[in-house]
Amino acid sequence: MSVKVIAECGACHNGSLKVACEMIEEAKYAGADFVKFQKRDVSLMSDEARDRPYTGPNSFGQTYGEHRAKLEFNREEWECLFKVAKDYKIGMFASVFDIPSARFIREFDPPVYKIGSANTTDGKLIEEVAGYGKTTLISTGMSTEREIDMACNAFDGASGALVLMQCTSDYPCAEENVNLRVLENITDSNESIVGEIGLSGHYTSGNGAIEAAAVALGATWIERHFTLDRTMKGTDHIASLEPEGLRRVVKAVRSVERAMGSPEKRVLDCELPAREKFRK
Repeated sequence: MSVKVIAECGACHNGSLKVACEMIEEAKYAGADFVKFQKRDVSLMSDEARDRPYTGPNSFGQTYGEHRAKLEFNREEWECLFKVAKDYKIGMFASVFDIPSARFIREFDPPVYKIGSANTTDGKLIEEVAGYGKTTLISTGMSTEREIDMACNAFDGASGALVLMQCTSDYPCAEENVNLRVLENITDSNESIVGEIGLSGHYTSGNGAIEAAAVALGATWIERHFTLDRTMKGTDHIASLEPEGLRRVVKAVRSVERAMGSPEKRVLDCELPAREKFRK
């Protein structure tokens, strides 16, 4: 089963369609299999949240509602993004944060959906997406085992595959909090429901070592936050990889993927010359 690498563009486009298109291009050249964006319906925010002053150095508006609205694309822009991804022959999908957003993205027929850690306990949203019959990734950041079990239950009997992603919701996340060992037992109570496991990372390391270890532990999906420039204005850039970092991660993943080989111990054809020469 091949490992899929996702460049999570998130909000690192800063609301610019031009930047988002450049991110798709760079992700493709880095060797990623997918690019992923985020979709929210800002109108569903409470009045209190929408009107809250938000004037920090990373703000794109005077209120939190204005800030979030600046980072959302309209239908025409989404159509453009899906077309650009298709032109570059790279898969594209989105994290959906509410049911209207899920239904909006569904119109573009993506192959995959993502439920982010913020929505792991949103039963209605998860049931909605489970009904689409597509592969769905669920991040497990800041979630208890019981909450994860409840999210998985929505996929019991669903036709689409479920992928559980180990995730630590810290931005950026220290390496000692990545907790790769969770991958060893993340499916224990949901083995009959979960199809694959993966890692969603917000740490700054870009040498590929953590992703390589995740693959060795059985991860078949690797997601890293992605940006063109970590010094850009915005909250997510500092926890993201630049293009060169993404290339290193992809290279490490592919190397370990090839090296994993078969669990069967036998004499390989490539060993026969040495066996004939050195064995007595």
